[in-house]
Amino acid sequence: MFNSNKKVTVGNSSISSKSVPPSLLSSDLIITGNLESTGDMQIDGTIDGDVKSTIVTISSSGVVRGTIEAEEVTIAGQVTGQIRARHVVLLKGAKVIADLIQDKLSIEPGAFFEGSCSQYTAEEGYAMQLEYAEPK
Repeated sequence: MFNSNKKVTVGNSSISSKSVPPSLLSSDLIITGNLESTGDMQIDGTIDGDVKSTIVTISSSGVVRGTIEAEEVTIAGQVTGQIRARHVVLLKGAKVIADLIQDKLSIEPGAFFEGSCSQYTAEEGYAMQLEYAEPK
């Protein structure tokens, strides 16, 4: 009775969005430019540019130099730039030199992170920088 599957129309046929596999960028692929997808994306190669997708997974061989915007970002590889996402996960072996704007952040032991973190505020639609009080 209740069905949460979204339908995607391709040509004259429609398919369930749950059956659509993620876009896979293999380890031998090097892209210079911006990528945008309404689905999920797995990056095993190198991207010199911005990435916008629903869910972005960067494998241990993946490299992104640019801005990543997504609902969820999971990183085992390398990212340099900025990440804007509701949920960011840095897995063991990840190397991230970036400014993070997120609602939820998970960092596993063995992940490297250098940069700043800002809390994403959904009501305002942007990240609010934290300000620290001066010691008295």
